[in-house]
Amino acid sequence: MTTEDKNKLLLSDTQVPDLFITQYMSSLTGSSIQIYLLMLLNQKSSKQVMTIDRLSQKMGMPKKELDEQIFYLTQAGLVERFEDSTLRLVDIKAREVDRYIEAKNGEDLELPPQHTDPKLSSLSRSISDTFFMGSMSYIWQRFIDDSAKVHKMEPDVIYYLFGTLQEKRKLLVKNLKPAEELREKWCKRGVKTSSDLEKILQEEKDIDDCVSAMGKKTRKSLDGVAIDFITTWIMTYKMQPDVPPFLYTFLRKDKNREKVTFPEMDEILQEWFAHNVHDVEAAKQYELEKEAADRTSAMTNFCGELFRKKLDGMDLSIIKKWATEDMWEEPIVRYAYEVLHKYMTTITLQNVDDRLRLWKDNGVASVSKAKQFEAEAKKKNKETYLLRHSVAPASAGTELPYMQNDYTKEQIDGLESDPMQDLEDLLKGTGEGS
Repeated sequence: MTTEDKNKLLLSDTQVPDLFITQYMSSLTGSSIQIYLLMLLNQKSSKQVMTIDRLSQKMGMPKKELDEQIFYLTQAGLVERFEDSTLRLVDIKAREVDRYIEAKNGEDLELPPQHTDPKLSSLSRSISDTFFMGSMSYIWQRFIDDSAKVHKMEPDVIYYLFGTLQEKRKLLVKNLKPAEELREKWCKRGVKTSSDLEKILQEEKDIDDCVSAMGKKTRKSLDGVAIDFITTWIMTYKMQPDVPPFLYTFLRKDKNREKVTFPEMDEILQEWFAHNVHDVEAAKQYELEKEAADRTSAMTNFCGELFRKKLDGMDLSIIKKWATEDMWEEPIVRYAYEVLHKYMTTITLQNVDDRLRLWKDNGVASVSKAKQFEAEAKKKNKETYLLRHSVAPASAGTELPYMQNDYTKEQIDGLESDPMQDLEDLLKGTGEGS
C-alpha cells in the first residue's frame, strides 16, 4: 500500500446524511445499514456501478440474504433498483427539500421556516436538541408549525407529543404518520392546553389500569373489542378504573353468573351511569337499594295474593320492614300465616308480624326451624294440660293422704271441733249476710 493510499484511508471521510440517522436508521436491520454505508463509501470513492454480485463479494454475504436486505432499503426509499440489476442510492436530502417546497407551495414563508413567535422558535430548538441531536429535518419543522398554528396546541403540549412518540419508538421513523395519528387522536379529544393534556393522560392511565385489572379477572389477554368497551366505560360513562373489575366479581359471586360477557357488563354500567354511579361505593349502595326495592315489590305482590285484600299504608310499612330489615323470605311468611290460620279466622299482617317477631326472638330464621319451634311449643302445651288434669277428685272409698307427723295430745284435742260453737258461728254468719 502506497503512502497516498494510506492517506486516503486514514484521512478521508464518508458523510452520512442526518436524515438517514433521524428518520430511517431505526427502522432498518443491522445488515441493511451496513449495505447503505458501503454504498455511500463506493459512491464517494470509486463511483463504480453497484450490483448485487459486487455487494455480495465485498460483504461476503450470500446473494439470497443480500437481496432481502436490498428489498428493505428500496421499501424505505433509500435505494433504487433498476431492471439491469444495478443499484443506486437515493438523494434523500434533495428529496426532502423538494417535499418541503411542494408543501409550502403558494405560502409566503421562508425556507427553512423562521418562527416569528419566540415561544415557537425556542420550542423548535428544544425539540431539535432533545430528540434529534440538534439536527431536525424540515418536515418536523413543518409539523411543529402546523401543530401550533392549525391545531392550536400550546408549546408544552407539542413538546410532550414528541416525548410520547420517542417513548413508543415512533419518532425516528421514515415518515410523519405515527406523529400525525397521535396529534389527530389528541385533537379529537380536545387537547390544546396543558390542563387538557393532563385530563386525557389520566384517562389513558385509568384505561391501562382497568385493562390490566380486567385481564387478571378474566385470566386472558384482552382483544381490541374488549379494550374498546373499557375505553367507553372510562371515557364516556366516567367510571373509576376499579368499577368494571368490581362489577365482574359482583356478577360472578353475588349473582352466581357462570360466564360474564362485556356486553352484559356494558348494559349494567349504562344503568349505573344513568343513575350517577361512578365509583365502587356508590355502585354497592345502588345495588343494595335496588335489591331492597325488588324484594319489597315481590313481597307486596306475594302478600296481596296471600291475604286476598287491598294493602293499606300500615300493611305496606310492615312488608317493607320484612323485605329490608328482617330479610324474611316468602316461604316463612306463608308458614306463619298457615300456623295462625289453624286457630284464627281473620288474620292480619300485624298478626303474622307478631308471630315472626316471636320466632326471631327465639333464633328462628327458616321454615324448618319454625316448624321445629312450633312442634316443641305444642308438646309443652300438651304436657301442661295433662299435668293440670292428672289429679282426680277424691271419692268416698278413697283414703285421703295424711301427714305422717308427730302431734301431742293437747294439739289433737285442740283440732277437735265443738258442734254447738260451729252451729252458733254458722247462724251468726247467716244473720250478718241476710
